[in-house]
Order: sequence, then structure tokens, then C-alpha cells
Amino acid sequence: MKNLNLFFAVMAAAVSIGSVEAAGIKIDPGNMSPYSKTHVGAALYTKPDPSAEGAIRGKLIDAPSKILGVAVVYQQFPNVSALGDVADGASGKNARNVNQNMKNPVYLANLSDDGSFSATGLPPGKYDLFVMCENCFYEGLVLSREENTLTPQDIGVIKAKIKESNGFFNVKSQERIEGQTGNYGKARVLEQEVRTLPVNLQSAEVRTDIQIRSMKLCFMESVGNARAGVHWEMKKTRELTRQELGPPETKGLIPGYHRKSLGGIRVSTRLKDLGTISLSKDASE
Repeated sequence: MKNLNLFFAVMAAAVSIGSVEAAGIKIDPGNMSPYSKTHVGAALYTKPDPSAEGAIRGKLIDAPSKILGVAVVYQQFPNVSALGDVADGASGKNARNVNQNMKNPVYLANLSDDGSFSATGLPPGKYDLFVMCENCFYEGLVLSREENTLTPQDIGVIKAKIKESNGFFNVKSQERIEGQTGNYGKARVLEQEVRTLPVNLQSAEVRTDIQIRSMKLCFMESVGNARAGVHWEMKKTRELTRQELGPPETKGLIPGYHRKSLGGIRVSTRLKDLGTISLSKDASE
């Protein structure tokens, strides 16, 4: 009987340890990955501005799994009307290249185990939150400030262009796409990409038991015309999170959920307290 009790105690401890491992690894560029032994995304996030007094804090509740990270994404859109005319005349303002000049800052918030988060050193402006959980994600990203006028043909061409880019990731999903159709049209895509193929480490070791997941924004611009037809190009991307996924973690594509409560957060020169934010589905969304 004593040996049987010891057996059950050992099994319970093993289950407990497995549950902790399966909860996922917190997103922290300062920590070394236990799989590749590298600093994943070490230079991914924007450093807080020491001269900026803007800050936010809040607490996330009702998450279906462990919260691994909260990215604070600065809303930045090109101001085409403020640009000078190019040689083609007023109608040819260099709208094609404005995305390349934007920095698109993304800050990583400090995160506590109870879901409380905070970010300091934020310049004035509007921000959206991206919340990565162990088995899903939530976001309030504003992809377009103007009405979404993309046609099914636009969306099809955009998806095809993204799928043929960056062959490192073999599984891709365009989670949301918004923008404007027509010449000099612009669109943004929330993209999820996963490498499920073997991963070659810097040590030349080949790992077949890990995967790499990337969440990013893709900035697309229309370069077609009436004669050439619909044609879109990817001008640049901005990664939001990058994860190495080991044996105990959720692999492959994970579901995402858009929450209006996570977007359009206006920050000035003082702390903005967001209070408690529930990640459960809101009927108004």
C-alpha cells in the first residue's frame, strides 16, 4: 500500500510538471531559448523612449490559456497628402514608397503571472494590443483607418503574393486583410506563419521536434494599372512575435480573435489605466 501511494504521488508530480511545461514559454527576448540556445527576437522590440512620459497598464482576464506576452503596437499610417509631388504630377504622389519610411514601433509590455501588464516610455499617439496566449492570440490591431474597399480579386492576389514570399515558413495564414483597392492602393495583413519542417540550428544540429511561429504585419501596395491588371507587392513586414515551440507546446497554426477593446488606446504624457480587460467574446464585437 505504501509503495502504491508513492507511485501515485510520483505520477501526480509528473502530471503537474508536464502541465507547467505545456503552458508555454513566456516571450522574453532577454532569455535564451531552451531549444536553439539563442536569444529569439533579441532585437525585435522597440526600446522605451526615456524622454516619453506616456504609459499604459491594465489586467487581462478570462484567457483560455497562459498569457505569454503583450505587444504594444503604435498606430502609424502614411500621410500621403503631406508628401511632395513627384515628377508625374499631383496625382502621382509617392504613395508607393511611404510605407518604407515608417518605423512601426512595437513595444513589449511587462507581464505578471496574474495577467497584469504595463508599458512605459511610450510617445504620444494611439496604440493597439496584441496578446499571445499558449494556444491562441487576441488582437485589437487597426489595419486601416479608411473604409475597407478591397475586392475579392485584390484579396486573392495579396494572399498569393504573401504565400510565395519567405520560403523559410512553409505554413501561412492570412488572419485579417484590410485596405483600399485601385492604383496606389494600400493594404495591411495580419499574418501567421509556422515552420513545421526540420530546423537547422547554428550548431549544425537538425531538430525535427521543434517549430518556429511568427506573427507579423505585412504592408502591401498596389502597383498595377488598368492595362496590367491587379498586381500587389509586399513592401515590408513588421514582426510582432517570434516563438520557438518545443515538444510540450501547442504547435502549428493557432486561432486568433479580434477584440475592439484591445485597439485604439490613446496615450498622452501620463499613465493611462485600462483597468480590467476581459478576453472573452463580447456580443458587441
